[in-house]
Parts: sequence; structure tokens; C-alpha cells
Amino acid sequence: MSSLGMELKRLRANKNWTQAFAAREIGIQQSYLSKLENGQFIPSLDVLEKLSICYQVSFDQFIPNKTEQNTPSKAKWLIFLLLTLGTLIWLCASFNIFYSETYFTYQARHEDFWAINVIETYKGEKYIEGDVVYEIIGQRDVSRLENRILLVSSTVFILGGLLVSLLINKPWTIKRR
Repeated sequence: MSSLGMELKRLRANKNWTQAFAAREIGIQQSYLSKLENGQFIPSLDVLEKLSICYQVSFDQFIPNKTEQNTPSKAKWLIFLLLTLGTLIWLCASFNIFYSETYFTYQARHEDFWAINVIETYKGEKYIEGDVVYEIIGQRDVSRLENRILLVSSTVFILGGLLVSLLINKPWTIKRR
């Protein structure tokens, strides 16, 4: 039984009211009052106001403190989604998952024919394309704009998740006693 339920029973007993009479005076159903007194239900703010008027006492200590309420589950999911998405995008950009930053330079010589081929995929020390044999002559790493954009957007998602978390929890509004 909750402390509110015990208090409601005590107040009703002090007035020598039956549960049915008290429910009529409060303006609620008797079955609902019974459940409140047995701690099965938590009253809404409207019902708490009716109880206060009827019993002429304040029930402020039974109103939950807003700073102690649980974070809404939708907000928790939003925070989780933003942080997870930001982390995944950061990993993809850092490990060049979508956009390779390594280019391989191959050269082919065949009599008077001479060609250079720069590609993103490594095809071995030599590869054949048609009747031309290409040999690797080097590789280089370049910073791609796409990966930099991914890094910036991952930072935005992560900071957005942290900001939403701060706005929901509001640590600066907690009063110290």
C-alpha cells in the first residue's frame, strides 16, 4: 500500500466517512477511491486537487517532481539513434568504407603504345586488360571530400544526441539542498 493510500484512509477515518460517502463528496467512483486507498492507482492532478478540496489538506508531497521523472522513451530512442548513427558514419568515414582514399597507378607499354591507368582498386602487381599488360608503378592516398563530409555529419549527429540528452536531463536545473 502506498503512503498516499494510507493517508487517504486515515483522512476518511478521521471524518468517520464511509468509502461511498467520501467518493460522492470527492466526485469520483467508489471503486476508484478504493483502488487509490489500496495503492493500486496513482491519481491524476485533477483527482489530487479534488482530494485536497474535500479533505482540506495539501497533497503536494505526492505530486511527482518533474526533474525526477523518467526521460520519455521516445527521447531516449532519439538520443540512441543520433549517437549510434553518428558513430557508424564516423567509422565508415574513418575506415574509408564508402569512398576509398587510396589510388593505384598502373602503366602499360607495348611497342609504340604507352598508357597510364589510375584506379581505386588494387589489381595486383600486374593485370591484363584486353591484350595490354599493366604493371603497378605506385599508389597514393588522397583526402576525399566525401569522407570529410561524412566526418562532419557524424560530428553533427553525435553532438545532436548529446544536446538532446542535456536538454532532457537539464542538469543545471537540479536544486541542491
